[in-house]
Amino acid sequence: MTATTSPSAQPNGFQDAHRVIERYAGPAPRYTSYPTAPHFRADFSDDDLRNVEAAWANATAPLALYSHIPFCEKRCLYCGCHVRISRKRELGAAYVSTVLAELDNLARVTPFDRPLELLALGGGTPTWLDPTDMRDLIGGIRTRTQSGEDREWSIEVDPRSVDTDYMTLLVELGFNRFSFGVQDLNPEVMKAVGRAQGEEEVRAAVAAVAGCPVNIDLMYGLPLQSVETLKQTIDSVLTMEPGRLALFGYAHVPWLKKHQTALERHGLPGDSARLELYLSAREQLLDAGYVAIGIDHFARPDDELAVAAAAGRLHRNFMGYTTRPHLDLVATGVSGISQVNGTFTANLREVPPWRKAVESGSSAWERILATSPEDALRSAVIMSLMGQFSVSKAMISRDHGVDFDTHFASEREALRPFVDDGLLIDDASELRLTDLGLLIVRNVATVFDQWLGRTPARYSRTV
Repeated sequence: MTATTSPSAQPNGFQDAHRVIERYAGPAPRYTSYPTAPHFRADFSDDDLRNVEAAWANATAPLALYSHIPFCEKRCLYCGCHVRISRKRELGAAYVSTVLAELDNLARVTPFDRPLELLALGGGTPTWLDPTDMRDLIGGIRTRTQSGEDREWSIEVDPRSVDTDYMTLLVELGFNRFSFGVQDLNPEVMKAVGRAQGEEEVRAAVAAVAGCPVNIDLMYGLPLQSVETLKQTIDSVLTMEPGRLALFGYAHVPWLKKHQTALERHGLPGDSARLELYLSAREQLLDAGYVAIGIDHFARPDDELAVAAAAGRLHRNFMGYTTRPHLDLVATGVSGISQVNGTFTANLREVPPWRKAVESGSSAWERILATSPEDALRSAVIMSLMGQFSVSKAMISRDHGVDFDTHFASEREALRPFVDDGLLIDDASELRLTDLGLLIVRNVATVFDQWLGRTPARYSRTV
């Protein structure tokens, strides 16, 4: 299943994909970081905090800034994000004011005289903010940072929440990449998941930023979806000519998100049905000229993600796949996660305590972790698997001062079932997933995860 291989042309055949899933598919982290967020420490000491703050103070890399806007008017039943449901738009002004105050606090911890190369607003629904509050937020960020020359400013957009004037405002404010959360266009599927969304409002929102790079997010594994209905959705979306598409597998985690239990009354597709949805959609996108990127993205061949993937430069972080692994990621807002100079920090998850911490002048960090050299080594392996589906043993050995095969002798033994089943190649120069092996890359990555099991955590299934 390389970028040019359709499911029906897989070396081991379509049926083998089902065999792989039956044998190996199971819960595993999505590895937007290593160590993963459940292992960040809430019981940190003053010394731990000082160590993290010292790392922030000595940071020199250019900046990426993520701001989490948690508000939504209504909860979609598939949602796994950290959201707050409210129709009270007047809450936006106070939230924006606190985000900017948090930036001021963080500027006292780490240098902000570095170029801001990447800005991303996510949620929730960033476009829940009314135009005045959005203008104040972006104006406040501009006055507190130094925009880089090759900057990317992206925003997640709910097509139901905007009109042409709002989209025009976003362009005027400097946004130059738009990610539209669509998920599906089938009316029955959308009704089942509690998302009243028409195709025409999606088209109108996309058309309003014609000429700007556009991402469209889709989801498979939803109730009432079939191969045919998802194909129809993709056919419609392709006429909107997005540069990138994300094809996320619905993560059913009712132990974390109790509202998801409401979907069970419609019936959820099992592993085999989910696999057919994924493989059919994947084949359709490849046939349309897109290139497969990582585990869940597709892009036009000339898109920078596709170019980076071909050159072995694709990276993964809390914002997904990126071509800019060198940036320090600073996050603001509730539940925001930062990755700065070898450290991770996770913000408080509820608005009142987060606001109280910011107003006191302290950090809003709820959990922190300073990584070790061993963490950095294993992160390099895991992120290479997640981004490139391969690991150069020579590069890892050179960059981290180890002999790969010796250091990971026990892991290589644990990988033997994948090798014996034709899912992974382990030779003198590299680890490389085969076409079928791409389906269970998250499972392969867990072999290198020393933190897995240290902290109780449950994960979504891999396909």
